[in-house]
Amino acid sequence: MVGVRLGAGLLVALGAGAAAGGWWLLGGVVLAGLLALCAARPAPVAPRAAWLLDGTRAVARLAGVPLFAAAFAVYLFPQHARLAAVALVLAVTAVDALGLSLPRYLRGWLLGVLLVAAGGLVAVCLAIAPVPATGPVPGVTGMFSAGAVVYPLLARRRVSWWLAGSVALALAVCAAALYQLGPVRLGLSDAPVRDVLAVVDGQAIEPLLAGVVVIATLPAALGSLARARAGFGPARRSSVVCGLVAAAGAAVLGPVPALVLAATLALAEVVVASLLTLMLRRRDARAVASAALAITLLAWAPPVYLPVAVVVIGVSAAVMAARRPATGAGARG
Repeated sequence: MVGVRLGAGLLVALGAGAAAGGWWLLGGVVLAGLLALCAARPAPVAPRAAWLLDGTRAVARLAGVPLFAAAFAVYLFPQHARLAAVALVLAVTAVDALGLSLPRYLRGWLLGVLLVAAGGLVAVCLAIAPVPATGPVPGVTGMFSAGAVVYPLLARRRVSWWLAGSVALALAVCAAALYQLGPVRLGLSDAPVRDVLAVVDGQAIEPLLAGVVVIATLPAALGSLARARAGFGPARRSSVVCGLVAAAGAAVLGPVPALVLAATLALAEVVVASLLTLMLRRRDARAVASAALAITLLAWAPPVYLPVAVVVIGVSAAVMAARRPATGAGARG
């Protein structure tokens, strides 16, 4: 569901990326795509250290749930955004705990709708003369901050043509929005797609935007929760626990902070995976490139999020480490 995740995340990342990098957001998308390429299909790690990678991976996936819930809320219920975000997380948790999921054919249809919507947004932005751009814009270093917030939307476990298509789609949507609204106004918006439509006199199609938001964010949140809780034991119990953690995050974090935290955790996952790979296989150019690029992007992320990420990863990894002996004993018995 990387396409749905990209569509849901761009609802927030357009504004956050423009605020960080201006037109250099496009370079950030390319950097994020390169990191996704390098980090895909990581080499195996030592079994004794797998708990650390599993714990980091789980919280990186879970961070997507409050992010997509916040995007849903800020577009559809801006006056009660935190409450709506928490309600969405709890609803998604209930669905996952009941063992329900979207059929494969339905996911394909939803992705098709999002692709059509993205194409329509690009066409509208290019067809109408843009508003005059004013104000200072970030320099080239903003490309690294922008790349950091875009990366979690492109991260995937294997390389395929989907990655190239996702990067191309992100570049097209970001370029069109920057062209129409300008980096300053785009960067100041909590709901950038809605503001783009307002500039091009697209208020009449805002109900369609609401439908697109629902189509993008609900499956993305459900998929992130399912992937996050997969390593934590019995599905129903782990789903409830992960859902409650995500609901707490949705209650505290707005859309942009949720995106930055998700980016920090996703980049930390790359660093952990790369370092563990290098411990097992000293000569691995892909792992070296992944670690170097991920650390570079992390260095440009707001530093306040790093201690939070370390604590969250530590708790998750400890849970994974505590489960392993019991799992091993059960297998021997």
